[in-house]
Amino acid sequence: MVTFKDSITTFPALRFVYDHLDLCSSIGRKEILKSKFITNEAELSLCFNEINSVLLWQESHTNHLPKIKQLLSSTQDISATLYRLKNNDALDDIELFEIKKNALIMHDLNKLLASLSFPLFSLNEVSGAISILDPENTRLPHFYIYSLYSKELTALRSKSERTISPEEKEDLLWQISKLENKIRQNLVKKLVPFAAVFEQNLKFISQLDILLAKAALALDWNCCKPEISEDSISYVGLFHPVVSHRLKKENAAFQPIDIELKQTSCLITGANMTGKSIFLRAVAFSQWMFQFGFYVPAKSAAIVPVEKIHFVAEDSDTERTGFSSFVNEIFHIHRILQEVKENKKMLVLVDEFARTTNPKEGTAFVTALLEMVNCSKTICLVTTHYSHVKGDFRHLRVKGILWDKIENIKTNPHELNKYIDYQLENCDEKNAPEEAVKIAEILSIDDTFISLVKEYL
Repeated sequence: MVTFKDSITTFPALRFVYDHLDLCSSIGRKEILKSKFITNEAELSLCFNEINSVLLWQESHTNHLPKIKQLLSSTQDISATLYRLKNNDALDDIELFEIKKNALIMHDLNKLLASLSFPLFSLNEVSGAISILDPENTRLPHFYIYSLYSKELTALRSKSERTISPEEKEDLLWQISKLENKIRQNLVKKLVPFAAVFEQNLKFISQLDILLAKAALALDWNCCKPEISEDSISYVGLFHPVVSHRLKKENAAFQPIDIELKQTSCLITGANMTGKSIFLRAVAFSQWMFQFGFYVPAKSAAIVPVEKIHFVAEDSDTERTGFSSFVNEIFHIHRILQEVKENKKMLVLVDEFARTTNPKEGTAFVTALLEMVNCSKTICLVTTHYSHVKGDFRHLRVKGILWDKIENIKTNPHELNKYIDYQLENCDEKNAPEEAVKIAEILSIDDTFISLVKEYL
């Protein structure tokens, strides 16, 4: 089972999601990392409907969110203590305190959620456990062996306070300690039936924490509730949150992209710096968010659940493996093709495949990959600078630099973004655009160098 933690390793940009989740509890943080990659449509639909319910509910209860979050942040992960409790192990005062403190939090949180008509679930009642651990009914979050637990204990403690003889006092303290241990054993027996109740409540609390964080992220990033599609992916206003966040700091904006992708191969071409790689990463980023039950970064989206996401880009693992980037890349492609042959439903995104080999062989590799994946259950996107890639597959081109607006302008890479149209358009041409020289010229690269480049061309 692939988890969110696994996918952060596979696609590090996902850590941006984790780092921006406003999770309040340690159990919430632990559970989101353990959350599974969801392929079942019913489970995905449930996730999105729950986020929608929370968003609608909190519109009327914004003022109460700080209190809810404060209770969530106060909740401890007492799963280890509950495991010992279920085994009837002897618990010390610290462990009994943990149970009491969490029981009080659960009671207050459940009471608050009920008063606010929280629509999804309610916590199990734990007042019985509180009564066991709080015989004085103080509702204070501390614990010791209360004298109320035993008349004998009350008498021994009273006698100990009056005793002057050290020998007699030591004997009384031994009797008190022995009796306190017996009381602890009795408390454990009384609390054992509540172990499963506490475990279920911790699960509810982590679920609430995650739902509130997902809802907050959806609002903060202007994400949308995705529809579930059977065989195609479509976006209106798709954006990449990491890039958008960076551009915002630079007082720039990410140009959102509209796209529809079907179960087929698709070649994407475009000049340097026109956003081909960012587009692939945006699609991958959104697909991962979708299959971990998040709203997605777009104005609207319809997405097909896949069994697996493959993102193949410049390999940074060459030092660890000892292989060249091409060898690492081709091994990854090999694994993808074996899964294509197994008829798996996948999303495959390959950035500049075979870019480190010569253009003649590189073009052949790209063409062969597109042909093998075409008409399978897989949606495959491959970016390239190679020309003469032939085959019966879809060809998209990034519209790219608006030359009519930039003619005779000298600029820098950051300013150049203002003159680029990142939208994709269908293209019948099989040749990749040749605009590198023009781009180098408007970036004020050395004139002599550019002249030599033109001469060799």
